Amino acid sequence: ELKRLEVRGMVPSEGLEAFALEVIDVLDESLQMEVAAIMFVVIPLFNELDKKRRLGDTKDVRTEFDALLAGYDGDELMEMNIEMYRLAQALGDDIWKSYGHDDLRKLAARIQDNLDGVTDDLPREFLDEWTIFMDRFSYDGQDQMFVSCPRYADSPEMLLAKVRQSAGATVSDPSVTAKERLEKRQQVQELQLQRAKKKVLSSSAKKVSKRNAILDNLFWMRNAPKLHVAEACGIIRKEILKIQTDFVENGRIDEVGDIFHLDLEEIDKALTDESFELRLKLLPRKAIHRQATLATECPLLIDSRCRILRPDPPAVDANLPEGTLVGAAISSGIARGKVRILEHPNEKFEQGEVLAAVVTGPAWTPLFVGCSAVVLQIGGALQHGALCAREYKKPAVSNIDIHALKTGM
Repeated sequence: ELKRLEVRGMVPSEGLEAFALEVIDVLDESLQMEVAAIMFVVIPLFNELDKKRRLGDTKDVRTEFDALLAGYDGDELMEMNIEMYRLAQALGDDIWKSYGHDDLRKLAARIQDNLDGVTDDLPREFLDEWTIFMDRFSYDGQDQMFVSCPRYADSPEMLLAKVRQSAGATVSDPSVTAKERLEKRQQVQELQLQRAKKKVLSSSAKKVSKRNAILDNLFWMRNAPKLHVAEACGIIRKEILKIQTDFVENGRIDEVGDIFHLDLEEIDKALTDESFELRLKLLPRKAIHRQATLATECPLLIDSRCRILRPDPPAVDANLPEGTLVGAAISSGIARGKVRILEHPNEKFEQGEVLAAVVTGPAWTPLFVGCSAVVLQIGGALQHGALCAREYKKPAVSNIDIHALKTGM
């Protein structure tokens, strides 16, 4: 239904706000079911399993429950990243090596020329994979929950920056990793079920069977609500960009991006009333936005005197080497690499580096393929960074003040 609305687009006589509500209405029922399943089934069970992963009586117990917290077939985010890996591998190392991070717009233009038949100098396998990916996932991008943020559909160089992380023979195939995690989880589920069946006069087997059914059938949807809302935002954005082009060409607004300082009702009014002066609405809002973008840090906590508050550093074991940072272990392992502090997922990042960020979301996932480890300032066991680190078998720690780190160290 979303695809149908995307193809049809906005009905001019009804306006943009009506179109946006129509798109959102399509999601309403499924979104409620997904959120309910996550809030009342997935999260409680996840917290229970994670507690045993962290605090189990023996290492074997902790290892078993760690296996239960990964390997979920049907996760759309994992499927997206598997497709990115296939894209990267299909293009070939020689082509990737000829384009640096700052040259990806040129590669995007080259891809479009191949698709349009202007040139024919890229592998057909890559072009076919690209077409399939864009048809399914072009709505994704940076900060997907905001219609003002770019998507792969209108900024393909952003997709290429992420796909590039999966280029080269040294990068593990995420589909293989996902299959290994799935098989390991299913093995542990069966092992624990057989143990439960051996208990006489006990309901343990029934409880484990129910738990296994939840793991098999519900845990995959943990990213579904956000991705589905992101798809709706992408469809609405597509219509907004069409209107923006018209407003810029006719001098209604000054530059690309101005339209996102307006609300839907104001855009609809401007569409029906050419005398409606948009600049009077835009100028004060753009000034406030410009000032906000000058901030070097977005404080997580401030007091009434506008002082930025930071948590006290955790107690460090005296036996640890000087300079050791201690946080919360969210994915086990040991790794070594140079630090790269990122504020946005589209910034330059090289394979083998330690990904350091305040927090991550779905748009960051491709970076987990090539990183050596992950350091986060915010995030518990259910946060995106923890989930991805475990899926990709990357050591990860959270609750680290990344301001104590520097890129290159």
